[in-house]
Amino acid sequence: MKLESILPRALGASDSDCASIFTSLIMAAHFERTRARALGWRGVRPSASEHPAWTCRVAGSDLIFGIRFDGEREFEATDGTPHCLRGWFSLFVFPPAESPLLDRFPLSALHFGLAPMYAEAVRDFTGSEHFFKPFCLGQLRLDVSFEGNALALTLEAPARHRVISIDGVEIESGWIVRPGQPECDVPSFSLFLRLFSVLTATAEQQLGEEARISRGIHLVPRMQFRSFGALEECESEKEAMLSLTASFGPSMALENEALHQLRALPLRHRPEELEQLSRPVLHVLTGFLGAGKTTFLRRWLDFLHGRERYTGVIQNEFGKVELDATLMKNDTLVEALDEGCVCCSLADSLRPGLERIIAAMPAEQFVLETTGLANPANIMDALDGLRDLVVPGLVITVADALDLCGSMDDADKSGARPENSGIRHAQILKADVIILNKSDMVSSSALEALSARLQALNAKALVIPAQYGNIPFGELDAWIDAHTGSRLPSHRPQLMSLSQTAAAHSTHEDEGYTAKALTFEAPVSVADLEALLRDAGPGLCRAKGIIEIEGEGVCVVQYAAGQLEISPAPEEKPLDLVLIGTGLKL
Repeated sequence: MKLESILPRALGASDSDCASIFTSLIMAAHFERTRARALGWRGVRPSASEHPAWTCRVAGSDLIFGIRFDGEREFEATDGTPHCLRGWFSLFVFPPAESPLLDRFPLSALHFGLAPMYAEAVRDFTGSEHFFKPFCLGQLRLDVSFEGNALALTLEAPARHRVISIDGVEIESGWIVRPGQPECDVPSFSLFLRLFSVLTATAEQQLGEEARISRGIHLVPRMQFRSFGALEECESEKEAMLSLTASFGPSMALENEALHQLRALPLRHRPEELEQLSRPVLHVLTGFLGAGKTTFLRRWLDFLHGRERYTGVIQNEFGKVELDATLMKNDTLVEALDEGCVCCSLADSLRPGLERIIAAMPAEQFVLETTGLANPANIMDALDGLRDLVVPGLVITVADALDLCGSMDDADKSGARPENSGIRHAQILKADVIILNKSDMVSSSALEALSARLQALNAKALVIPAQYGNIPFGELDAWIDAHTGSRLPSHRPQLMSLSQTAAAHSTHEDEGYTAKALTFEAPVSVADLEALLRDAGPGLCRAKGIIEIEGEGVCVVQYAAGQLEISPAPEEKPLDLVLIGTGLKL
């Protein structure tokens, strides 16, 4: 056993060594996200509180678990057990507010679970607030020997947490709980089995040996309460208190603790094939010209890197001006592909780019940011030929609310809305997640109507409104974890008639889009820039570049959906201004 791998110092140096061991177990497993997923972890969040506490999710369960360190105590050696340190952790379980399981919890838990603050309170769990008490249904014990040759994890919880209401619970409309009936009836022990199996598998990996699994049972008085709220023991009824222990090294069972050996760990997580692969996941980020893909990507990377989940980026730009790669260069490792659109020439450009960035940055995931004119159907089909390098991930489409709502008058006259044709349509149809950016720039009614139209086009996609690329990234993270590998739009085979095939796999070349780069030998005035964009014609969709503006110096120029943005970039060197559209008059 390699105890020093999780606590590289002698026991007894603090009054929270057991909490330190527990923290080390979890954090070591999360250094590589692929490894954590294979063990069954689906997210861990430490809580900033007086007593160490964590919330977490595990595979195979929609519950959120809370774990709170309650303290530890030193025990001298006896005839049966070594000199050891024993720590206790309270275990909480939080069902989703819409789950029928919540109805079986104590009434106080049900009342809190239906409150608007429930989700946020669980997210900020510390375990000390009074409203968390009815969710505490079990205990975890951690035993570790001072010799460093033994460690044990023990789950203890009632088989069923049943509390009898002696007087019943009555309201004006009648009985909520009749006298003598259970006020709650929760299968506590079984709820914690998946969490315990993941903890045990994590300890096995960190300690370098397989655990011995044993179970125990003893009877305790069932609890009951009267209408004034006092809990008391019921002498005539007992409930079974179950335990499950994972032992490493010599036994540290308590005196009179009768344990029975089990052949295997119950509900051990069996990772799917993709979880065991060492190949990184490649997500595809798409969206029409000027939708805000790079802005969203920068916000997403901030979220990921803040959690030490480093992510590489492959950027493909239409034209040879590496503006987006320039804007990203201080945030992450970026591989720029500027030899054509990947949806048209993926085999020639993406494979060598992938090989270079994987060799330079051994990350668990990469994001391919496509041009605004790329068709993700073409990309996802072609990714099958790159499975020796990456695991195809999800398609995330950034949609421009201002662009899609801004053409409402024209749409009403012609009957065709912008999201119903061309590349915009293809990007929405193939999306697993639609980021509805610039949602603050349209009215709430227009945004609601647009969201409904997008959901009608792609019912399986998650639609999230965004402002300046910001979304609740935890929600996106949880959704990706829950849906990776499932049959989502991006992974559905393209089964369609011959007449539909051309439209489904169309590219910017089919629709007549071109890119033109303009080089300026002298600074340009804002007025001249606005005139240039206006005179380029109604087919202009996007303009971007780094150029020198009179009186402003070197600036980043962005134009999309009729909006021109100019921001200072004094540390950059001027590049061309690229205009993208159809029938450009230049």
